[in-house]
Amino acid sequence: QTEVTQYIYEIVMGENPSYFDRNPAEGELQEKRPVECVSFFDAIYFCNKLSTMFGLVPVYSVDGITNVTKWKYVPHKEQRMRGKLKQNLNANGFRLPTVEEWKYAAKGGEDFKYAGSNNIDEVAWYVRNSNHKTHEVGKKKVNGYGLYDMSGNVWEWCCDSGDDYSRYYCGGSWYDDFDSSRVDIKHFKYAENRTSAIGFRIVCSAE
Repeated sequence: QTEVTQYIYEIVMGENPSYFDRNPAEGELQEKRPVECVSFFDAIYFCNKLSTMFGLVPVYSVDGITNVTKWKYVPHKEQRMRGKLKQNLNANGFRLPTVEEWKYAAKGGEDFKYAGSNNIDEVAWYVRNSNHKTHEVGKKKVNGYGLYDMSGNVWEWCCDSGDDYSRYYCGGSWYDDFDSSRVDIKHFKYAENRTSAIGFRIVCSAE
């Protein structure tokens, strides 16, 4: 329903790498702000750890191994993950959405420019109303599927490859203008990229 929050991320990973981990807006809670400064690799590491905690089959493997403690990777510190990364979309664990899934969810069965409205201020934190920072998730209007912040707040990593070294991300952020928050926009960055404008949202495959 929301982007992964700093609170949930820290429970699973044991640390909070976010830049905006202090001084939320008045009346908001820091732990309910979206986690950011996470790379694509950090996000899939989180997904596998969370899947294991819930007794689900992890989606991601490196050199055939789904146990993240055996991956040659240290979250938030190393740049690239060593080994052959694969994803099993038939597994029932948590994962990042495909771009197609992300766009379907963001549209919410509606025909709006942004996720839930043609009025961006109703649904998104972006450069003109964010006061240059993230905000607590779930404060804006939901879209037709009951999902929050699919436009604005932080960009969200998707699992699709942009090229051999990059991954797509969607949704716009607190830092970007209104065009970036449209549901039909996608960009890609190096998968190791960590910025205060990128977080993620998780999904599970339907059984």
